[in-house]
Amino acid sequence: QDVKGAIVQDTKPTGKHTIWDIYAAPKVGLNLSNLSGIDGKMKVGAVAGAYIEVFFTNNLAIDAELLYSHQGSSGVYRNINTTDDYGNPVVQEYGPYNFNLHYFNMNYLVRWYPWTDLPWSFTTGIHTGYVISAHAKEKNGEDFTLKDHIYKGDVAIPLGVSYEWKQWQIEARYNLYFRKLARDNKGWNLLRNARNSMLEVTLGYRIQVL
Repeated sequence: QDVKGAIVQDTKPTGKHTIWDIYAAPKVGLNLSNLSGIDGKMKVGAVAGAYIEVFFTNNLAIDAELLYSHQGSSGVYRNINTTDDYGNPVVQEYGPYNFNLHYFNMNYLVRWYPWTDLPWSFTTGIHTGYVISAHAKEKNGEDFTLKDHIYKGDVAIPLGVSYEWKQWQIEARYNLYFRKLARDNKGWNLLRNARNSMLEVTLGYRIQVL
């Protein structure tokens, strides 16, 4: 009963909190990702993790998150300029490729509740990602391991909005990335000037710890 009472709380969330309130929340969801800079299709992936939130004013909090995300793009073709047997310039098309990038993410956020009577909040901060695995699979062809040919870390600015109902929180967040992925020639041959691009929607369950 004590454990159930700690997890299932009778709460009616608003935009006003007490300083040093602390919340913990597991969260899961889906993301819609792409690799900007190459002509591919959006990919649907999974997001899962948890965060801790600490209020330092009545309507401002800082969050620390740990998340896994599956990102990438599909239907990507690459064109290579070459010559035929007679020396005439031709363009050879390869693909389509399916890119699968798996990341371990750490987010450091500021969450703002602008209305005291409404449980809406807005977030921004710093998103950092570390690649766990990365592959480019050509349809009916070779599976290229990209992990050693792209930068291990990635950085973005997250922009999010969320709404709370009882202990549930639904959030939509877009990560604005700046860093190109390719680190060497093999990565550049497949990715060119590609950057990550991701919109995620998650459902969290907030538990007030203090």
